[in-house]
Amino acid sequence: MHIEEKKRPQGLEKGQLWKIEHGYVYIAELGKRLIHYKMLRQLNQKAVPTSLIGIDALIIFLRQSEAELVTDVPAN
Repeated sequence: MHIEEKKRPQGLEKGQLWKIEHGYVYIAELGKRLIHYKMLRQLNQKAVPTSLIGIDALIIFLRQSEAELVTDVPAN
């Protein structure tokens, strides 16, 4: 019996920055089942604690908050 390993959802990668209504979500590390992420209020924010959540839960959160992937990060 062959069991296929569940693949990582397309679109989530280490280093991505997602814009949400009240700030940003930065993906710090991406594992098989969990994501280390940071919630930023502003782009230039320093020393933000890293949190851990399941991949599926973060995807649901990003969809519900209508998050948009930030492609061009302004340099400060």
